[in-house]
Amino acid sequence: MWGNHRNHTPAAPPGFGPWGPDARADTPNEGVAVIEFFDHTADLGFRIRARSLPGLFYLAARGLSQALFAKPPHKGARWLEVRLRAPDLETLLVRWLGELLYLIQTKGEVPAGMRLRLCRKEGDWALQAHLAVAPLDLSQMGFLGEVKGVTFHGLSIERRGTRYEAAVILDV
Repeated sequence: MWGNHRNHTPAAPPGFGPWGPDARADTPNEGVAVIEFFDHTADLGFRIRARSLPGLFYLAARGLSQALFAKPPHKGARWLEVRLRAPDLETLLVRWLGELLYLIQTKGEVPAGMRLRLCRKEGDWALQAHLAVAPLDLSQMGFLGEVKGVTFHGLSIERRGTRYEAAVILDV
């Protein structure tokens, strides 16, 4: 059920920077990349805006990390590759965030940086991610509370002009 994982050597993938290339391309200083949290009944939600689909998926990962930790890690101890497929972008986003939750909660590995690629493949959407992961340390990272899952409730991905927007609701 979970995505394919492969271990990598400590060397970074080409072009890797903190949280990946889209972190540089879609910075809050440019007024393009945005994460806005909102309360939703007993859940927690966030809206994200980015110039690209990889940027949107990157910000979704950052939003999840910010929902879990006051001080998410910025350096990874090892590399991991994740590959996922889905029939549509909304399902791919839920699988992506679910995969990150699985890595954190089950494997004890917290994404500290990433490089993402999204493309259409045989009618599906495909995501390939190279993750720099750090060992889970609840006290050092300032654990904020459990996220039980990612929901489809209220989930949407829309293109508005030159940017993509999404709303994500987490079951807390």
